[in-house]
Amino acid sequence: MTEGGSSHSRAEMAARARERRRIVAGLLAALEDRDPAALRECDVIVAADLPPGTFEAHFDDLDACFDFACEAALDTLLGPVVASWSVPRPPARRLGDALAALLGSLAARPRLAELCLLHSPLRQPDRRTYRRLVGAVAELLLDVRAQPGTAGAGPGEKALARGLVGFIGAHLADRRTDGLERLQPRLLALLVPILELDESHPLDPFDSRFEVDTN
Repeated sequence: MTEGGSSHSRAEMAARARERRRIVAGLLAALEDRDPAALRECDVIVAADLPPGTFEAHFDDLDACFDFACEAALDTLLGPVVASWSVPRPPARRLGDALAALLGSLAARPRLAELCLLHSPLRQPDRRTYRRLVGAVAELLLDVRAQPGTAGAGPGEKALARGLVGFIGAHLADRRTDGLERLQPRLLALLVPILELDESHPLDPFDSRFEVDTN
């Protein structure tokens, strides 16, 4: 491929990425006024003010668009958690910072949080995005527990993760993101004894909170 062709290809890819972001923004805007289960393709097209044929050039149908938006949103929301989790610290401290990162990320991106925790279970029959979030939290709990010989998150971690995500989702539904980050000390105090973590290190939840990019 020539250099000009490569540049042309990159320009096309960038243009397609911008169009997809525009479509996803339209989907999020449409969900402000419509129940997820009742959402229609035309609602997204109108909300995004798309030229004819643009939506069809990117997605086969509304379900494909919704799934794409949910997966991209969850990747964004979990990014700060992954970054926080990669820093070595005592287990209880590590868990506290990961919870702060998750809650901060959800609070900083309320529409993405609502999409993944509230809207996706109503639109996706297999609840794939919600289950992926629960699975990620379960693996985090398993890792902090560090039980030898455990190949993957078991029923205990999964049940605890479902409860944790459900609790956050209920708070999000009742109060949107108001006070979401203040749940961290409460959740940490609940999880530390259940996971039997070493509390010999101070657990000030505001000492090393992960800073979330709000742009």
